[in-house]
Amino acid sequence: MHHTSRSAGLALACTVLLAACGGGPDDESAGRAPEPPAATRIDLLSSASRGMESVVFRGQDAYVSLGNTALEGTAVLRAGLPLTSASTWTPVAMGGCALGPADEFFPPRAPRLKLLADTLWLFQPWSDGPQPRAQEHSTCAMSAQAGSFAPRDQGLRACNEYYCSTLSMNALKLSGSRLYSNAGAGINLFASSDQGASWRVLRGGFDEFVCTHTQFQVIGDRVLVGGECPLDHAFLEAYQLSADGMRLVSEDKLPITTPELENRNIQFIEPVPDTQRVFVGVEGGLLRSEDGGRSFKFVIHNPVEGATAYPYVKAFLPLRGKPDTLVVGGFDKHNFRPYMAWSKDGGTTWTDISSMLPGYTRTANGADTRVAVVTSIAEDPQGRILFTMNEREDQQGRLFQLTMGRR
Repeated sequence: MHHTSRSAGLALACTVLLAACGGGPDDESAGRAPEPPAATRIDLLSSASRGMESVVFRGQDAYVSLGNTALEGTAVLRAGLPLTSASTWTPVAMGGCALGPADEFFPPRAPRLKLLADTLWLFQPWSDGPQPRAQEHSTCAMSAQAGSFAPRDQGLRACNEYYCSTLSMNALKLSGSRLYSNAGAGINLFASSDQGASWRVLRGGFDEFVCTHTQFQVIGDRVLVGGECPLDHAFLEAYQLSADGMRLVSEDKLPITTPELENRNIQFIEPVPDTQRVFVGVEGGLLRSEDGGRSFKFVIHNPVEGATAYPYVKAFLPLRGKPDTLVVGGFDKHNFRPYMAWSKDGGTTWTDISSMLPGYTRTANGADTRVAVVTSIAEDPQGRILFTMNEREDQQGRLFQLTMGRR
């Protein structure tokens, strides 16, 4: 990663008039705030030629994950806090968990980091490439005492009479002492009571599926699941968990009220701590529940047909101690632009700051439709908002600090 110059950092620090974006449940124009002046800054802290997939914080360190390219393999870098544009980033030992360079058989891939308790987890797409090729791992972990990542996917090895594969996930969550995963994609939902050494199937099967990964969230004794399987048939459902959280009491769905989802695939399901609010990112919008995930309404809503913008809301951050202050990010598929917005009233109104992001003015060029995308948003121990984005989908990673203005 490269340090930014002072002039580059200042060029990206902006003061603008921010216009609110996002409507109420039933009317795109409803709930829009006026356009008050608000000084909002976006400061570049670091950059890389590779894609930057996530930023997380543990103790006094920050970690970022980098995707691979035709010339470089994947990597995780670490720097001490607080981060500045002069921070020194050093590689973390990958312990056999790094993916090699991309090639003609496999496009660029990127690992995602997740801190659960004091363990730093890494998960990434797994492939069975042509030989000779080093054994890849889909899931790895680094405990607080360890100096490198170690494979943690032995329990995700699935075999049939023809071949074996290692199931990949794109979400991993901790509830009490249990881990939950969507490994294998499709409608799969797994649970583990032994830190991922073995997994029990709650939904789906212990196999790979063609559909995209189901997103999920455990809320009390219920689990919410959402996705798009079969293709173009989005769903958001709830099920009752057993007392130990290791199985579904029944395959019967619990009552849940949602607007018509059409083909809006689910991007995430996340609660706001210490509240009854649950948010669900979807293609073209954002859903909010005020009753613990039993009913949902749109708070950002763009029509499937005829929209002037169609954001995929993929990243979500509620600020610590400020449950009404939220930041979301992703990309606008309709305009091939990055997307970022924030709310200070619990998601009722939204201020769109996408135009401040690099890549906002770039348009698709022929077959090259690699849009700029916000890949993660996090709050560091000092309460600063940091986010990662790629200016060209899987390349040109950037780490920024966002300072939100007042309304």
